[in-house]
Amino acid sequence: MPSKDNTNLPIIVVGGGIGGIATGLALSRKGHAVQILEQAAELREIGAGIQMPPNAFKAFKALGVLEEIQRVAAYPERLVLGDMMTGEAVFQSPIDEEFVRRFGYRYALLHRGDVLEALLRACQASPLVKLATNSKVVKFDDVGDRVLVTTADDKTYEGRAMVACDGLWWESRAALFGRENPSTDHYVLCRGVVPVKDIPQERYSQSVTMWGGPELDFFHYPLRRDEIFNIGASYRDPSVKFENGYPRGNRDTMMERFRDACPHVKALLEHIDTSRAWILYDRPPLKEWSKGRVTLLGDAAHPTYVYISQGACMALEDAVVLAEMVDRHSSIEDAFRAYQHERYLRTARIQLTSRQFGEIYHAVGVQRELRNHLLATANPRALHDTLAWVFSGISGGEAA
Repeated sequence: MPSKDNTNLPIIVVGGGIGGIATGLALSRKGHAVQILEQAAELREIGAGIQMPPNAFKAFKALGVLEEIQRVAAYPERLVLGDMMTGEAVFQSPIDEEFVRRFGYRYALLHRGDVLEALLRACQASPLVKLATNSKVVKFDDVGDRVLVTTADDKTYEGRAMVACDGLWWESRAALFGRENPSTDHYVLCRGVVPVKDIPQERYSQSVTMWGGPELDFFHYPLRRDEIFNIGASYRDPSVKFENGYPRGNRDTMMERFRDACPHVKALLEHIDTSRAWILYDRPPLKEWSKGRVTLLGDAAHPTYVYISQGACMALEDAVVLAEMVDRHSSIEDAFRAYQHERYLRTARIQLTSRQFGEIYHAVGVQRELRNHLLATANPRALHDTLAWVFSGISGGEAA
């Protein structure tokens, strides 16, 4: 049942990242007009590689961009966890035809920019979607029958509702629910992107490989049909401070922290760029995401650590479910309540599971030895069973 209130006004989406563009696309595919507001001068994704398990592809299918995404993906043979100190693989899980039969799609590796571009092209092809850049939102007001959104250049946009998709630090969450700093375990992530031809053959792997170390992790995998190699190094730095933005990394600190790593990891560290770093944050799960005609989506609602590769996937799922609920309900308020009810337990479980996997990767002392022992004796498909609830994803616009 389509929403009837103020249907002449667009739904305002704040944020032009993967979550925001996916939301605009999902709503337009249900016949709803959308105005997307992005504060940056151009729509682009900061970062490089992104892992996309099968649940992301169920969302891509619902968004109508499945084939385009599949054309630019790389597909790993397996998921590997190695011990960074010994250089040994302690667990390997196959990504094979049995995996595809079980979950419907392969496990894919994509460049964030490629994902955003595919979603953006689909939005630009829709007459129902308008996009405005250089449009930093500084204020919004729910006035009962509509939402008024003001940008830094003193423009005011009228919408029947507002969806805040502008990430961890945006003011919408503080305005709705009070200001509270996110949580951090003080891990700093730096990345590198290298043409595959520049990686020595003995260092290259077609698999997704995560190297766990004491308060350290290191990962690598190919992107863009195996054309480029994505590398990341993460280390705990207790001196790190809360920052809204991207601080510089510290190469000396990074090299000191990785001084006992195996030769393979040390050789690939030279490709890490420390000119920009990401401080890893999450927040405790939140049950209430909406007030009246305003709701949160993606990291604005449920930021998560990176350790099971589900941050962007959850935003994609959110977008699909939100559009479905807006289409089903006669009022925006009811639609937003139904959307958060449909999503909050799944996203909370994602947040908590990501934290648990981080503890496994970063294990120290006896915990590290126990991790290695248990994983070395585990069935290779045990990971499929453990994360089946994640990979199963959404079906018909609802979370599985």
